[in-house]
Amino acid sequence: MNKVISLKGLRFKSRRSIVSKPKRNVDVKPDVSTGNIYRIAVSFACIFSVLLGALFYSKMSSTELEQFFINTIQEIRIANIVNSFKYLCSLELIFIVTCFILGTNLFGNILISAVPVIKTFLAGFIGALMYNKYELNGVLFSLIFFVPYFSVTSSALIALTKEGFTMSRNLTHCILQRKTTKDGDLQLFLIRFLLIMLFDLLFALLNALLLSSFGAKISLQ
Repeated sequence: MNKVISLKGLRFKSRRSIVSKPKRNVDVKPDVSTGNIYRIAVSFACIFSVLLGALFYSKMSSTELEQFFINTIQEIRIANIVNSFKYLCSLELIFIVTCFILGTNLFGNILISAVPVIKTFLAGFIGALMYNKYELNGVLFSLIFFVPYFSVTSSALIALTKEGFTMSRNLTHCILQRKTTKDGDLQLFLIRFLLIMLFDLLFALLNALLLSSFGAKISLQ
């Protein structure tokens, strides 16, 4: 009888402890979004590609390619705002259209991340060329006209590739899962893509205005 009572007491005590046991508050730290991780990873790849571009120029033996870039830079330096913008706009549209094509195609997300990396590789190549050919004047010219231009437009291009990467990945997932894409996703992609593209071209226009106004004042001989 005593055993039964003690067992009941134990049962009653265990129930009471379960009921009265306070709940623990677990603090869950917010995870970094996939978009932020993508932008950070591509940004580091772009920084590394600048160094590769400069290294490529130092090892390059093709004088024809070097002369092509020298002639183009000289033409942009002395051109009016319309012609300068044509050069810069043509360069931007090559990368922008490539991002759009890859972003709206199946498995385009595999290649789209290379687009801003190629552009920053070009920036490193041009920077090394300017220093090698024109020394301090080349460095000054690059710091005023090329460094801000490539920094801002490359950042905009990374944002474009992020949107294209997400869109292409969603398209691939929907096709493989035999699902239909949402019209809202496509519309949002187009709106964001258009806004970033307009910002990119606007900054190219501002840089063309700066080049046409002050580019010829720095001697590159």
